[in-house]
Order: sequence, then C-alpha cells, then structure tokens
Amino acid sequence: MLAKPDSVAVVLPVAAVLAIVLVLPTRHWSAPALAGLVGAAIAGAFIAVMWFVVARRQTLPPWSLHVRIGMGNVLVTVVVAIAATAHVNMANLYLLTSTFAILMFPVRAVVAHVAIGGACYAAVLVFGPATVEPPVVAWLAVFGTVAVVGAVVMGLVSVLRLAATVDPLTGLANRRAWDDRLDEEMERSRRTGTPVTVVLVDLDGFKAVNDRDGHAAGDHLLQTIAHAWQKQVRDGGDFLARIGGDEFAVLAPGTDEVGIRRLMKRFEEVTPAGVSFSSGEATWDRTERAPHLLRRADLAMYETKRLKRPRDGRGLTA
Repeated sequence: MLAKPDSVAVVLPVAAVLAIVLVLPTRHWSAPALAGLVGAAIAGAFIAVMWFVVARRQTLPPWSLHVRIGMGNVLVTVVVAIAATAHVNMANLYLLTSTFAILMFPVRAVVAHVAIGGACYAAVLVFGPATVEPPVVAWLAVFGTVAVVGAVVMGLVSVLRLAATVDPLTGLANRRAWDDRLDEEMERSRRTGTPVTVVLVDLDGFKAVNDRDGHAAGDHLLQTIAHAWQKQVRDGGDFLARIGGDEFAVLAPGTDEVGIRRLMKRFEEVTPAGVSFSSGEATWDRTERAPHLLRRADLAMYETKRLKRPRDGRGLTA
C-alpha cells in the first residue's frame, strides 16, 4: 500500500481536471457540452481541495478510499460521455482509477473497481453518441489496456512491497512492516476490545559476538535465532519482526501476561547455547499512541537487561 494514500488520492480528481482543461481548446463545443465539462472540472477541483484539506487534518478510514475511487469513476464517466458528443475519446482516463485501485487494494477489490469502470464505459458506448469504432472494439481497446497495465503494475508492486517490508538478512518482517501491522492491530483492538501486547527482545552482548567472531558470525547467529523464533509464534496470530540490529519485536493480539511468559520460555528453549536475551512487554491501554506503547516496552526491556548485569560491592551495576 502507498505510504500516504489519503494524500495520493488527490491525484485522481486533479488529473481529471487537467485532462478536461487540456481538451477544451481542441473543439468548438456546444453550449450544453461546454457547460458540462466546465462543471465537471469545477467539481473535480472542489473534490481535490476537500480531500487534501481533510487528509492533512486526520487519517480517513480505509473504506473512504473505495468511495473516492467510485467518485473518480463517476467523474471520468461524465467527462467521457460529454467529450463523446464532439467525437473526442477520453476513455483512457479510466486507466487512472484502475491503476490507483491496483496500487491500493487486494485483487478482489481491484476487480470490483475495474468492473465498475468497465460497466460505466459500456453504458456510455451503448447509450451515448455513436463512436467511430464499434462499441465492443472501443471497450476492449480501453479495458484491454487496463488489464495489461494492471498485470504489469501488480507484478512490480508485489516485488517492491516485498523488498520494502522484509528484512533481507533474516527474512522476518522489517520495521516498516512492524509499524503498519501495529497500527492495524491497534485499530482492530479499538473496534473489538481485544487486548494488544507488544514485546521487545534484545540479544545480550551481541556486540561482543561481532567483535570476537566477526560480522559474518553475527549475521549467522541472527539468522539462526530468527528462524528458530519464527517457529514458536502462533500462525495467523503473533507477528515477529526484526526492528533493529539485534532487536526483535513480537506483536501478540489477545495474549495476556501468562501467554507472553510462555512464549518467552519457548524462545529461550530454542535459542542457541551461550546466547541470552532480555525482553520487555507492554499492553496497549487503548488511549496511548503507538510510539508511547513501544517506549513502555522498551523501558521494561532495558530494566530487565539492567537487572541481569553484575553489581559491584556497593550494589551498583558494573
């Protein structure tokens, strides 16, 4: 998914308005057609401004993106229908809404949005002014292009998404994927009341491994630990990520303190001999923001690490 979809969605009406403005000088439009195009341009500009202002102030719910793409299809259809009265083909604007849907949504939602766009254009071809090409040929030319472009874009997006969310060393989720998943689980918890607990896990003395045995040995240790720990988390429930050099994080929805202790015990059992770790947990209080929740878990983890350190005769940490 795009980093800021609420802001990027503004591109849809802006592009439609730009297309209208560019096509206006190319024909001698009838008064009704000119009024319709100008009205569509004004509506598109208004929608763009409103989306931008609202997106700057707050994060809109995910379903609003579906509404905006639907509005984009309606706006494009109006423009295509009006332009057809002067034998101007602007149907390629459907590529905008379709491509944005491909970038934003899973396959099922993409198919639904493309189908809606296709149905809208089919209605224009059937009930609108006659086109130079047969309606079936005109429709296939546009949505055949949509299908080809869509397949290419989806392939590229899947590759980029994998590169952006997977830690290349361990194969675990990376910090970006962790942040996204945490936001999703907090939103789900807000709706359902299910508790969300995060655990930060830091390897003890990992720097000494790198210094003594070299970075290759340190990388191998991280890979070994990641592989072993991944097998201990609940499939479809817990979420394990590497969020720093030797720091891991576990997201455990619906898990209490007892469940966390059991999970950490399993981690200890599969961790290579001679290697230890410190962990800290925090359960979301349903009011704090994600950074504060992570900060509490981080403080708990460092308190655990502090208690492990040897103390001198005065009771001070060495």
